[in-house]
Amino acid sequence: MHKASPRWTDCTCFHRRGRRWEDVLEENGMRLRTRLALAFALLALVPLAVVVPPTLTRLRDTLSRELDARMEAATASAQESLERSSATARRAVEELVDSTSMEDLAREARDRPTRAIQAGTAEALMKSRGLSVLALFDREGRVLSSGHLPARRGDPDPALFAVTQQKSPRPVPVRVEVRTASGLRQLPALVTARPVDFGDLRLWAVGGVLLDESLAQHLARLTQTQVTLLAGDTPLASAGTAEPPTVTKALPLGDAATVRLVFSRAAAREAEQGVMRAFLLLAALGGTFAVLLGLLVSRWMTRPVEALTEGARRVAEGALESQVTVKASGEVGELVRTFNRMTSELKATTERLMASERIAAWQEVARRLAHEIKNPLTPIRMSLETLQAAQEAKHPRFQDMFKESAGVVLEEVDRLRRIVDEFSHFARMPKPQLAPVDLGELAQSVLALYATPPTGIQILPTLQTGVVARVDRDQLTQVLVNLVKNAEEAMASTGGTLRVRVRSTEADAIVEVEDSGPGIPLEHRARIFEPYFTTKDGGTGLGLAIASRILQEHGGKLEVGGEPGHGARFSLVLPRAA
Repeated sequence: MHKASPRWTDCTCFHRRGRRWEDVLEENGMRLRTRLALAFALLALVPLAVVVPPTLTRLRDTLSRELDARMEAATASAQESLERSSATARRAVEELVDSTSMEDLAREARDRPTRAIQAGTAEALMKSRGLSVLALFDREGRVLSSGHLPARRGDPDPALFAVTQQKSPRPVPVRVEVRTASGLRQLPALVTARPVDFGDLRLWAVGGVLLDESLAQHLARLTQTQVTLLAGDTPLASAGTAEPPTVTKALPLGDAATVRLVFSRAAAREAEQGVMRAFLLLAALGGTFAVLLGLLVSRWMTRPVEALTEGARRVAEGALESQVTVKASGEVGELVRTFNRMTSELKATTERLMASERIAAWQEVARRLAHEIKNPLTPIRMSLETLQAAQEAKHPRFQDMFKESAGVVLEEVDRLRRIVDEFSHFARMPKPQLAPVDLGELAQSVLALYATPPTGIQILPTLQTGVVARVDRDQLTQVLVNLVKNAEEAMASTGGTLRVRVRSTEADAIVEVEDSGPGIPLEHRARIFEPYFTTKDGGTGLGLAIASRILQEHGGKLEVGGEPGHGARFSLVLPRAA
């Protein structure tokens, strides 16, 4: 049996090779179809992938330059508007100082200091010149009249009077206290100062325009942006809107205020997104068309490979004479012709090979069986010859010798009977009747047979419940009984521990029988499941062979493990059932 096993391995591996070949063909067919479809898709998408990034970059740069140009133009317009407001305020103050009204006011102030300049004087002059800030000061900086804050009359206003010290005639930004509906409030203003002299009398006219809500609205309309007037970080007035995302530009007006312009990038972003959506739509349409075309072309090109796959599947299922009738050219056509020639010769070759394997295998079994039968025949013959000689010689102890020899003959006959029975069982093993069985419950029932173990042996079960496999209960019971009996025999002289475990993994149900006996040498493990291989005195060598074959019939396997000298472990591995 041992010599014939390589030929059996070759024969059984033929189908496994067929399956692997089938898998390879199917994998290559699917891979080729996928590759072709992907290749067509790439042909459509690669140009877009090459064109889109630089196009988007160029579009983004163009839109950014346009936004920068718009920001520069809007900033310049805002600055020009502020300059115009400043120039208008300067002209209004100059015209006011040069007017006859101011000359008359200065004359009266010199002649009648207490009555010439009243609280409402500056307000009337301010409105007549279109100003929003106007204060008349004496030489010491006291307010004689204030148009924007009449209650200031007679009090100093250092911040506003400091403008008289400016050498430049251009208006300067300052913070001016004004009365609003919510009370006194400091607002930025562009103001300039001019002296009014009459004889030895000098008055100062300080006037200008407030930077308030009306200015913010004017700048928002002019620049088409959101305009905010800030005093430090405090917003004073705001007008206009800017849809996010935004870009901010600041125009500082000295320490008094800052004009913040907020520009919207929404139009640029919408343009970018529009181009991106167009490219994505084009890519989706082109990719879909390319994939469909690739699938059609690849299906036509891979049809011979799929036909070979189907042929290999039929061969693996036993139809060894299968032929592939698809038309193909080139290397694939040569492969089809080679496949057809191979299957034409395969059936006859396989049948011859299997017949040779069966003959060789049974020859080896017959040789082993003859050897096993020959062993007990020797003591039988010797016992009979001894009895025959004793009878002819009329030996006085003939009766004792007959009794002793008869016992030997009967023992050897019983051994022959066991050999023949086990061989018959091995040769004609019934097909297993599969049904769901809880292996924990089955192991418990087997261990119940050993409720009183031999002296010195302790049985320790670890049985997981709910581990179910589809098995023949009687055959699996036979396997477990055989393994437990072997374990007890291994520990008969020394005693020890017998452990029986039932556990499971995601896919397998496992029963382990482990003893603490001498174990199995590594050099014997390769042959331990061969028929008629045994290391026990009086053993037939068929017990483990039968157990291994039962596990194979159940779609499982019997494995041996453990450290030599420290016990043996046999594992029954079966497919787990739901």
